[in-house]
Amino acid sequence: MILVPAIDILGGRAVRLKKGDYAQVTVYNEDAVAQARAFEAAGAKRIHIVDLDGARDGAPTNMALISRMVAEVGVEVEVGGGIRSMETIQRYVDAGVRRVVLGSALVKDRAFALQAAAEYGPLIVAGIDALDGVVATEGWLDTAQGVPAHQLIAHLEAMGITNLVYTDIARDGMQCGIDAAAYAAMANAHPSVKVTASGGIATLDDLRALVATGAPLDGAITGRAIYEGAFTVEEGVAVCEGAGAAAGPAAAGAFACENKE
Repeated sequence: MILVPAIDILGGRAVRLKKGDYAQVTVYNEDAVAQARAFEAAGAKRIHIVDLDGARDGAPTNMALISRMVAEVGVEVEVGGGIRSMETIQRYVDAGVRRVVLGSALVKDRAFALQAAAEYGPLIVAGIDALDGVVATEGWLDTAQGVPAHQLIAHLEAMGITNLVYTDIARDGMQCGIDAAAYAAMANAHPSVKVTASGGIATLDDLRALVATGAPLDGAITGRAIYEGAFTVEEGVAVCEGAGAAAGPAAAGAFACENKE
């Protein structure tokens, strides 16, 4: 499992949203490219980038900035947000992006999803947001009917999409701890899928808890915890690579998010 620092781009700046709310924005670096260079220097092997402007507007708003970012770092970069056409995927691939994260477009446009899977295969990553294990990303399926994330993942596997960023949106950006067992269950239930855990990582103990499950997780995305000094990229990389100490009591279960606002 690798540590994957996150850069959410809004107006060219590195920010984080609380629970995905554009009205609750914290700016961490006015220069998103400089932030990517800093993450690389600290030892990150992959950087997770989200074009928040693009996700909101339905177009790759920050493509020029992201292309410059990719050109200035030597690590693997994955990008999501506003990617809804084959042309956009190709432009990112041409720029050097190694993994392209697709969200609601995968199900809203089945022809696009099938073509993307057929032409780009391992470069495609499904981004699934879930609330209490139920798919919550706009357009995936009717969440009012309580569609389990496991069902959607099986659907994507059948299409040939086997990379997954799974986000617990109740915890994303909240620094309130994770449900490590839930991520482990997801990875163990879908052994052919490379699962990256996302949402709620607050401390090194959260990373230790993920490692301690022994599940075949591909990575762990975190942003706010690094930006606000809960741990450094160097410390997180060490834990993910198995060099950290055993998990403490805090990793035994999920924290109460409402107490971490």
